[in-house]
Amino acid sequence: MKRLSKILAPFLAVIMLASSLLIPAYAIDTQEDPYAKFKEGTGYVAIGDSFTRGYGAGDNWQNEIYLNDTYGNYNCRNVGGSYPNLVAEALGLNAPSDIRDTNGQLWPIAHDALTTAYVLDLLGVDDGYRDEEFVYRYSYMMDRYKTDLSYFGDPSSYAVDGQSNYGQTGEVASVRELLKNASLITLGVGQADIIYKTQIFGLNTLDLNDTANLPAGIANILKLFNQYFNYWKKAYPLLLDFIKENNPDAEVMLIGTTNPLAKATLTDDIALPIGSIINFMFDSINAYTKECALKYGYTYIDITDVETPASATQMSIGHILSITDDTEYALIAHPTAKGYSQIADKIIKAINENIENEAICNGFKNVTGVKDFFEKLFNLVKTVFTRLTADIIGKIK
Repeated sequence: MKRLSKILAPFLAVIMLASSLLIPAYAIDTQEDPYAKFKEGTGYVAIGDSFTRGYGAGDNWQNEIYLNDTYGNYNCRNVGGSYPNLVAEALGLNAPSDIRDTNGQLWPIAHDALTTAYVLDLLGVDDGYRDEEFVYRYSYMMDRYKTDLSYFGDPSSYAVDGQSNYGQTGEVASVRELLKNASLITLGVGQADIIYKTQIFGLNTLDLNDTANLPAGIANILKLFNQYFNYWKKAYPLLLDFIKENNPDAEVMLIGTTNPLAKATLTDDIALPIGSIINFMFDSINAYTKECALKYGYTYIDITDVETPASATQMSIGHILSITDDTEYALIAHPTAKGYSQIADKIIKAINENIENEAICNGFKNVTGVKDFFEKLFNLVKTVFTRLTADIIGKIK
């Protein structure tokens, strides 16, 4: 019996040692920063239009976006109450006010009317299309593009002529490198490509008093929508391809859109709910965005239910088109401060769910590893006992 104990002792010691070393290695350390990975590389890059920049997001949004009534104050990284800023705060990212501070972990490449075509030009990705009628026609868009190049240009970016390459790196960083090294990317583009351009070249030319020509005007709006939507369906995947190919490990959130005018009527006197009639435009954008999220393995963020001024008060398209004050227009056409907070909450919720799912998957992998280890250990011990038993029985005989 003493001999048996001496033989078993080393095997029991091996089992105990393996258990003490292996099992804690698979345990989840709840004390670790769950958002640590988002602080790696360049951190969080938020690309999008005025929804992303945060028009109407906080009490001081005008001073944080505008500078002397010209293009957005890009020296300012943070627009208080914007969803990128709220997400950065929740994740504990370093977001100094001056965007030229390269220690920052929040990079908003965002401003009003930013299109997918614009971003592709900035990245130097050829989509076979130069947006002459919009990006390279309007001086305010050119001012934005020049500023983007000066801050975030890359040698391969398209220059202001839309044809040649920029040939140098921006003052702050290359937008290509920012995306390549980002740990979190939110992408909120598409609305300006389709809805805003349809508004400029279709809705804004509509004479609501000329009832005889209204049908033709509405038909033109639908034609333009289809034209811009079909382009975007080809351009959007090019942007996603760039991200997937250059940064396959990034957490990417595709932000949907919302119809801020869903409850708007045609005019104050004509109670035709035209706002809801154009829901199909926003629904089409959202459906394709969601389809792309599934295809690329990204997360789709549904923002159709976020609060907008029109979701609480009834207004008419006629009234909106008559607005001349930029501030009033911006507030009507964008989410409220609460709406931006709701978008941020949706993003943070999705991030937390992805972290939990990743932990569960890793847990299953770890459980499988532990199971395999102990199965092999059990078989080893079983073999030793079999041989030991045979040896003892042989000696008894």
